[in-house]
Amino acid sequence: MDDQNVIAIRNALSTLFIDEVHRAREEQAQHDRYLLKMELCAYLKISNNTLDKWIELGLPRINICGVVRYDRDAVDQWLRKHVEGW
Repeated sequence: MDDQNVIAIRNALSTLFIDEVHRAREEQAQHDRYLLKMELCAYLKISNNTLDKWIELGLPRINICGVVRYDRDAVDQWLRKHVEGW
């Protein structure tokens, strides 16, 4: 095997490894109960601006000494209450 093939294989393996690490981190974040704002946006698949509007409407959050987290369970419950027709 020549040097170009070895380099190509190394690059492919490196890319696969990095992609797998990112996927594993995203999966773990989906199981975390307390989320950062950007994690909640990703979880809900909404923009930061939309989340800000929902916060104004009463979306629950936890603020302890300026550290803000969002309880996934409380957010899910709040969303269920605000679904039209429920």
